[in-house]
Amino acid sequence: EGGVGGLGKTRPQTGVVFRDPEAAAEISQSSSGDVNYELISPDGTPVFLSFSAPWPLSKSAAGIEARDISGGLESSCVQVVELPKGVTSLDDIKPALLSSLLSQTIFGSTGKFGMYGAPTDIKIKKIFQQSSSSDETSNASGMTIYQSSFTTLTPAMRESDRKAYISASVAGNGLFLLVTTTTSVRFSKQEGVLRKIADSFSAISAPKSNLNLRKSS
Repeated sequence: EGGVGGLGKTRPQTGVVFRDPEAAAEISQSSSGDVNYELISPDGTPVFLSFSAPWPLSKSAAGIEARDISGGLESSCVQVVELPKGVTSLDDIKPALLSSLLSQTIFGSTGKFGMYGAPTDIKIKKIFQQSSSSDETSNASGMTIYQSSFTTLTPAMRESDRKAYISASVAGNGLFLLVTTTTSVRFSKQEGVLRKIADSFSAISAPKSNLNLRKSS
């Protein structure tokens, strides 16, 4: 997975840290495409992350990625971003901060879409927000879905116009993202499938009692 000619590039930095890397390597999807992982946020908070995608998990990808192997144009990948001190919820993430965080990660030089040059013409808009639960016994932090368009470079250094749904949840001091994308040309045809995947995303702080039970079993 190198750069032009297979040289000079490494895997993208996804920020994904598995609670149990060996167990994560054995994760498989359900027959309906459901995926479940136990991750660790940057501050050490255990997190349950899940989503459902019609494409298989890519075992060769860094972190977590489901990809359409028939054509390779559609994919969903997870990115974890450490939040600045004092930012504890989705409501605290204003447009300028979101743009900064994404430009340093998925659109950055070490990110999924910046590996061959910084993406251009990046546009992001919020299209859905689910409020966090007011129930103190709940770990749900809410979810926001953004729609993004951008132009990136392929390994062959050709420009590719893409659109994506970016699902976002906060757990611990981490911003957990599911980026579901395709080319701009295919977006209108694939929009329903992509939005269904985006809607399925969840990242919540894991109850410690559950983790303790799993460890002792």
